Amino acid sequence: MKRFVYSSVLIYIAVAILLLVIPDNFFPDFYQPIIMASLALSSAFLIMLPRFLFREKSDKKRMYATLRLQGLIALILLLNGLGGLGLYKLYVIGFEYDKLMHFTGPMLLTLFGSDFVSTWFDKKRKNALIVSGGLVVLGGLLWESLEAMSDAFLGTSLLGGGEGLAALDTMIDLIMNVLGVLLAFAVFRIQGTYQRRSEG
Repeated sequence: MKRFVYSSVLIYIAVAILLLVIPDNFFPDFYQPIIMASLALSSAFLIMLPRFLFREKSDKKRMYATLRLQGLIALILLLNGLGGLGLYKLYVIGFEYDKLMHFTGPMLLTLFGSDFVSTWFDKKRKNALIVSGGLVVLGGLLWESLEAMSDAFLGTSLLGGGEGLAALDTMIDLIMNVLGVLLAFAVFRIQGTYQRRSEG
């Protein structure tokens, strides 16, 4: 897990450097190298952030929970990064990679993020799931707001749907976020039911 986390950080740093040093005309038209390099460096920082915020070396269980959270963040950011490098364009052949990420990302963050919340803040798993799910939905709203601000002030095209359809695309993204969270709740409930039957 640790190797994956640090490898992800190095990959993002390397991608940022390549985006900055390679001439712009080498990239596809939809690339915005400076902005994409900034996002790559921000992703590397976000992967490392839990390690900076949650440090308690004497408690191995908590430290491993932090490492798992870093791994989860790294996985989701890498999948999103692949989208930014071109996979989001698969919608032209009918595959909505963006919507897939808006569904699977929140589901994974809710399901496995609750383990982190439960371990660090001594909450029952059910309550931790509610907390992590709420944070994921709130994070989704914040993310869409940041995309809208970036498009408005930096001239990016982060909001999907094209001109006139951005609002609809954003609403669908938020719905997919919520559906992902609800699936995490369902998985947790099914796991609990199966565990009780096994013990009974």
